[in-house]
Amino acid sequence: MKTSVALCTFNGEKFLQEQLSSILSQSVSVNEIVVCDDGSTDQTFEILKNYQGKFPKLFRIYRNEKNLGYVLNFEKAMSLCSGEIIFLCDQDDVWDKDKVERTVQFFSEHHEVDLVAHNLKLLDASETDTTFWDLKNFASEKTNLSSEKLLEQILLNGNIFPGMSLAIRKSFLKNNLPLQKVDSIIIHDYELVIKALKANKFAILNNVLGFYRQHESQSIGYKEKEKIMHENRSTQFFLLSNDLSRVKRYSEIFGLNRQIAHNFQKEIQRKYSLFLNQFPFAKRIWIDFKNRYYYKIIRF
Repeated sequence: MKTSVALCTFNGEKFLQEQLSSILSQSVSVNEIVVCDDGSTDQTFEILKNYQGKFPKLFRIYRNEKNLGYVLNFEKAMSLCSGEIIFLCDQDDVWDKDKVERTVQFFSEHHEVDLVAHNLKLLDASETDTTFWDLKNFASEKTNLSSEKLLEQILLNGNIFPGMSLAIRKSFLKNNLPLQKVDSIIIHDYELVIKALKANKFAILNNVLGFYRQHESQSIGYKEKEKIMHENRSTQFFLLSNDLSRVKRYSEIFGLNRQIAHNFQKEIQRKYSLFLNQFPFAKRIWIDFKNRYYYKIIRF
């Protein structure tokens, strides 16, 4: 199977060469590396042109006339790839030497699968053995969950399969590009994982096949920015209420099983009842009143 790498760059001179070296050192070589640079102002584009000069048949480099942003740039890079299997690639991570070999072998043995994800080791100054799944509290035994249960997991807890861990069949992308881009939370990788899980076309390689670099300037997924400070655990229920609204909206947009949102709502209601029941009756009524009508944080 012909393989492509969809690599997006923007001011990545610090770590780019290490990433490219890891791709070029694969036990099974990729067939093309498609790079979309989003208007870098450092030496990134010069580094890319130097590699293209050394490997002219391998590198296809595009420079955006204007900055597209992270999601649109990846959408462009993916659409320009010609390989049957497309590996998403950030500019600052590192691939394990047999990432391509293991992934392609898996696709060859599982024709029903369109999108594959693997685990990542954290690459930072601490040099620990912590993996990305550890960071997300995703135990390895959960890799055996059904597509529906995994879908529920990522809708409620956020995406645990980042782009640098994904490989996708070109045929799947043809049916799912352009991206819907529903909001700033559901970026390209998150949306593709949701759609693959919905179609039961998603699979997990329970291996560490790359290194995820943590540093201050990287683009990281969703962080809750709402902060409301008042008594006890009411803030938690404000956030859960927002999460429920979000899950309901995603279920509608992507045509997902509404039972996921229903089960989530029941679980929030159960936790809220337990929270209230720890107080005497009068205080319980007063806290519930404030949460619903003063703070307006209870919407479930």
